[in-house]
Amino acid sequence: MSATEVPLAGAALPAPPAIAEPASRGLLRRVVAYALSRGATEGLLAVRGILLAALLGPAAFGSWALLRLWMRFASLGGLGINRGLEFELLEPGGTRAGTCRSPAGVALGFLLLVGCGLAAAALVASFVAPSADIRLLLRGFAAASVSEAVYGYALVCLRVRGSLRRYAALEAGTAALHLVGALALARIWGLGGACAGLALGNLAGLAAAARWVDLRPRWHPETLGRLLRLGVPLALASLVGTLLLTADRWVIAGWGGATMLGYYAFAGSVATASTALALVIRTVVFTDVYGDAQSTGSAAAVRGHLDRAVLPFARLLPPVLGACSLVVGPVVAIGMPGYAPAIPSARLFFLGGAAMGIVNLASVGAVAAGLQRRLPLYAGLALALTIALSMSALGAGLGLEGVAAASFAGHLLLAAAILLLTVREGGLDRARRRVAMALLPLVWCAGVVVLAGRLFPDYDPGSAALALAVYAALLLPIAPAWRAELQRVRR
Repeated sequence: MSATEVPLAGAALPAPPAIAEPASRGLLRRVVAYALSRGATEGLLAVRGILLAALLGPAAFGSWALLRLWMRFASLGGLGINRGLEFELLEPGGTRAGTCRSPAGVALGFLLLVGCGLAAAALVASFVAPSADIRLLLRGFAAASVSEAVYGYALVCLRVRGSLRRYAALEAGTAALHLVGALALARIWGLGGACAGLALGNLAGLAAAARWVDLRPRWHPETLGRLLRLGVPLALASLVGTLLLTADRWVIAGWGGATMLGYYAFAGSVATASTALALVIRTVVFTDVYGDAQSTGSAAAVRGHLDRAVLPFARLLPPVLGACSLVVGPVVAIGMPGYAPAIPSARLFFLGGAAMGIVNLASVGAVAAGLQRRLPLYAGLALALTIALSMSALGAGLGLEGVAAASFAGHLLLAAAILLLTVREGGLDRARRRVAMALLPLVWCAGVVVLAGRLFPDYDPGSAALALAVYAALLLPIAPAWRAELQRVRR
């Protein structure tokens, strides 16, 4: 699972009991422990994307990005059953291992049925596809989609019923296999080899998880119905969230074709790690927040979550990501000069990742308070804004940077809406002002990054150093609040 996973997909669950985790461990220790592994995972996936871009070239890498878009939407064919399975497995006695009613086995059986059906349809369609590129993508989809669906099921089971350490090791190990397999086979067979490497990496990860995960598919209509009653509403939220995360890419693919999408997807690969920390924190804290909502009430749980995780993240991370975005220019220009047109959009992707990180964390509080039904509406409004601004940017000749700015605006709107919802649920006064102050560092950093890029448009190290100096100077007005947030995080 990448850092750019759908923000509303895994969060929108009823509040289940907390998983038994060492309560004595502070949030910072737990986050750091998982962050080391998750950071390695995201780094490996980012390297895979960057090296595939160099190996395949913009046009073929755009086709790879299109395949990954297809697979994101194919995962929705499971109708949210993995989300229902999470809740079922968190219930006492939820595994019911060894019976035909085992929710894990029933979920696996359904995922195999749907995945094999989609793969068969793609394989049949590949024989009547109008071009060789589309035929190759359809066959790559058929090869990789089933293994990815079952691997995702294994991750769910391992995280809920296993240990965080084991889950993290599986993530990192599978990412390493994806990197090695996709690159090795792509060097021999090009895009087709990259697709084969993706499928083989998923199968290898699944084989590693087999000792801890039930891989016996079962069929029990009553259990399946219960899982889908939990999962289908969440699948609708996932659909809207997936559309939001991919709308800019679909617009670019339709407007400029595979080559333009290849540049844009490369920019996204460079900035992949920008959302990783939020996913790390979410993985660590979501069971705590859900458990607090049951034991102390939703208002107290939301307030604690805002203070411990959401607000420190929103205030501390954007300045760091903004600085990283300004370093991207010379790194790409020196290492992969053919992708220099992607640099301006990559800079904004870093800050857009911070916005989606806020969405991921704030959604946990909203769901703990039972407010998840509002999230798809907010995501739909953000989606409409993203599409409208993306089309306008391309029509006005603003290119990839304009589309990235449109995506950032949509993500910012969603972050503001969910933050406002959670602040109000927490019973805090002056809710709009609190939200504005929480998002001010993100907006400020984005504006300063764009300004610095305009002042020093070249991508050489000297220009980057001057841009960083201007960036640091213009961040001084918001610097005083950092010390308090750092102290909060340490506690």
